[in-house]
Amino acid sequence: MHINSARLREMRLARQWSQEQLAKLSALNLRTIQRLESGAKISTESLRALAAVFEVPAESLLLVDPAPGEPAIKAIREGILHGLEFSGVTPRADFWWFALAVTMLLALAQLIADAAGSLPMQIASLIVLLPWIAACTRRLRDAGLSPWWQLISLAPVVGILVLLYLLTYPTKGQEFL
Repeated sequence: MHINSARLREMRLARQWSQEQLAKLSALNLRTIQRLESGAKISTESLRALAAVFEVPAESLLLVDPAPGEPAIKAIREGILHGLEFSGVTPRADFWWFALAVTMLLALAQLIADAAGSLPMQIASLIVLLPWIAACTRRLRDAGLSPWWQLISLAPVVGILVLLYLLTYPTKGQEFL
């Protein structure tokens, strides 16, 4: 189990306790309090002692693991919310979750287009065009590359493959203005 070290520190400081005071009140070693505030694992006994001192449920002191699929949904939501934003960066995993959502939307539009004519596919393609370009721009910046590399996709087949390869580069941590 991992304790939410930031929450533990906030609760201690809100009561204006030092680490030594918290150690005495909880009957834990000072070194244990220091380790827990730096993000170490916590034993059940230590968790119960801290929960009793702070008068909170023990579960409220633990880090909550995201539910399966939660990062994917968050990434897709962020991609949609920042759809027309060309500034900033998009992390690699978030970009590929957004790319999967775009692919699924276009596949659904193609299924509908097969039954109802080509208009749904054309509309879906136009809807995702600018958000896709914006997401690629942010992703290329995150990889430390110029967004102008997107122009290579104008070269048939090979250009698109090169762009997809560039989009897989790891984060460089630098932003272009």
